[in-house]
Amino acid sequence: MEERFLYQEKKVQEFREADADGRIGMYGYLSYFQDAAASYMHRFDWGNDKVHEKYGVAWVYTKYRMQLFEKAIYDAPLDIECWIEATKHSFTIYHAIEIRKRGILMARGRLESCLVDLQSGRIARLERIGYDPVLAMERMNVTPPFTKIAYQTDGAKEVYKHKVRYSDLDNNRHMNNLRYVPLLIDAYELDFHDHHRLVDMEINYREQCFYDEELTVCRQDEDALSGRVLVMKENGKAAVCARMKFENIKEDK
Repeated sequence: MEERFLYQEKKVQEFREADADGRIGMYGYLSYFQDAAASYMHRFDWGNDKVHEKYGVAWVYTKYRMQLFEKAIYDAPLDIECWIEATKHSFTIYHAIEIRKRGILMARGRLESCLVDLQSGRIARLERIGYDPVLAMERMNVTPPFTKIAYQTDGAKEVYKHKVRYSDLDNNRHMNNLRYVPLLIDAYELDFHDHHRLVDMEINYREQCFYDEELTVCRQDEDALSGRVLVMKENGKAAVCARMKFENIKEDK
């Protein structure tokens, strides 16, 4: 295993990254994942700022899957390891992540990304930026594979609406991937979150959203502990579809 291709970071958690219970949960871990994947690519001058200017392309994150095993408090830093999985794809990269504290696995995940040509809007081959498959590691990622998530609203009920504002945007001038995560989590009410913990979240990004669009968040419960959540555009297309799985929070006796 080529350790030089393994991104490692000690992360000191901050209160602004915490959930309403004061601990780091799914949103915080997904934020760390995006930061780690972006930092990894910056090491090789493949960050979004560089590929914009040099190659006329942009990185677009297309899928996330994150498993949460334990929420984090602030008594010790987190150890983050991120790497690129070995695949045969010529258009997509899979980043993997493991987050530990004192050697205990707190969360793990997989992120799919691709390059998009800024003029045509079409997916570009990785070779366009000089990506070398030798960077991929044979290190095992035991995160479950991505699954198909239905993007039709059949059976899903509207929960609330959200209008895209300036703070939702990134430098591609579309809504930042991470900004959808609170929208998806907020599809469930406060009382539900008080008694359940989000432990598995899979997100498929299908359409970009832009400033001043009004988005509709819809939810379909599959059972008492899992559901499908959609973020719908004004034109009726699904921008994001997600599957979320929860576990009951054990009450202290």
